[in-house]
Amino acid sequence: MVKNLFDGKNIIVGITGSISAYKSLLLIRELHRLGAKVHPVLTPSAVHFVTPLSVSNLSKSQIIVDMFDMEVQRSGAWHIELAHLCDLMIVAPATATTIAKIANGICDNSLVTLATALPKHTPLLVAPAMDTSMWLNPATQRNVETLQNNGVIVIPPDYGELSSGYIGEGRLPTTQVLLDYIETYLYFKENSLEKATQLRNKFKRLNILVTAGPTYEKIDDVRFIGNFSSGKMGYALAAQSRILGAKVKLISGPTKIDMFHNIGVIPVTSAQEMYSKVMEYYDHSDVVVMASAVADFTPSEKFLGKFKKEKTKELVLKLKRTVDILGELGTKKQNQILVGFALEDSKTGLKNAWRKLLAKNCDMIVLNYFDKMYSGFDSDLNTITILGFANEDELFVADFPPMSKNLCSLVILEQIASLIN
Repeated sequence: MVKNLFDGKNIIVGITGSISAYKSLLLIRELHRLGAKVHPVLTPSAVHFVTPLSVSNLSKSQIIVDMFDMEVQRSGAWHIELAHLCDLMIVAPATATTIAKIANGICDNSLVTLATALPKHTPLLVAPAMDTSMWLNPATQRNVETLQNNGVIVIPPDYGELSSGYIGEGRLPTTQVLLDYIETYLYFKENSLEKATQLRNKFKRLNILVTAGPTYEKIDDVRFIGNFSSGKMGYALAAQSRILGAKVKLISGPTKIDMFHNIGVIPVTSAQEMYSKVMEYYDHSDVVVMASAVADFTPSEKFLGKFKKEKTKELVLKLKRTVDILGELGTKKQNQILVGFALEDSKTGLKNAWRKLLAKNCDMIVLNYFDKMYSGFDSDLNTITILGFANEDELFVADFPPMSKNLCSLVILEQIASLIN
């Protein structure tokens, strides 16, 4: 049974008076679809942007706007009851006004009152949304810093076109980004919020290089040799590294995935192109995670244009080995932590993964399987085994049940953090 962290969780969704409030309806719908119990709380300004009926209909729950509304006074101190009931609270969108009020404990509406009443062990996520000039205003930045110093997780706003017509920072991140953050902190809520703080303190100092996706090796100008890698594992690793505060570079072969976490994607096509880009950034990286499925062979000769099948009844391709990127990184490794991936069968996989760990001079290998359910290419789930060095002399191996690739990324990053002093 694959664990769904959202299932049965009580999540407060706070909505404030921002033009991007309509996006909170998409978030509520997805949380409900994933099995969460959604409790919407709106500021008085928010009802000018989304209707209470729409929010109530999508959440399948009573909404709260007026904190003195007699319908929500079932147990007297309703805000204390709901604050202790919930597993996580997210304010999305969060205006400059609401950020200031939460930072300074000004409890003059239901949303801020709930945020202030949350127990220390309950994560509070805040997703700012406003025009760039308001976001960069020193007062807003001071209030954001206060929130972060108080343990609030501030989700960085996106860069792009704003409702004012200007372009800059301030857009509410996509629904998927918000869900990624929620899943991450539900995970830490179940395990240890203290560990989340420790990881963020480590990762904010790190430059992490991640590779993802397949490589395509051209036969001619329209055909190629490739594999079935979707890139989902590498993209999840990049996103979770960013959520934990690292500076991330993602080098990606051809995929159909959009990356939203303020991470620039460096696109490549062939194994040689990936090798060149990895080497370009390697010396400036603290951690390198080679999650890409690089082709092992490439045609020795490429046909120009499009090869016509009428020319022959049989096409014989002569192939040559591609560059061994992981092996090259292992020989050049100085202070970097080097993590490789191994896709193997379930019978000989562990033996082959140990061999790869030692041969490539890796610190860690993430083993997954192409012959198991919930594993392998083009799936939202993965079943992994992590093996490597706990210190210079001690080896470790850890098996994990099937999980989403986001959660796989978190356990991988936790293990990487254990190797960092």
